[in-house]
Amino acid sequence: LRFALSSCGSWRTVDDEFNHHQFYIHMINYFEHPPTSTAKVSVENLLIWWNRQIFGPRNVSSYSPQIAAQYSVANTSAKR
Repeated sequence: LRFALSSCGSWRTVDDEFNHHQFYIHMINYFEHPPTSTAKVSVENLLIWWNRQIFGPRNVSSYSPQIAAQYSVANTSAKR
């Protein structure tokens, strides 16, 4: 979205003073490790809303976080 709204002629990992890679890392960290209990509730509500939008309300009954360590994404996170 930022690139689409900017005046940059081509996409770069860092354009002007904005680092897209760092932004991505911060977003992932926020969702995986919310900084406060209020943020955790907000993240859970957002994920419920998102899943309902994508999969439909009949296919999403509730959000229950799973232990990420058992998935390959945990290996990627550990490398950060």
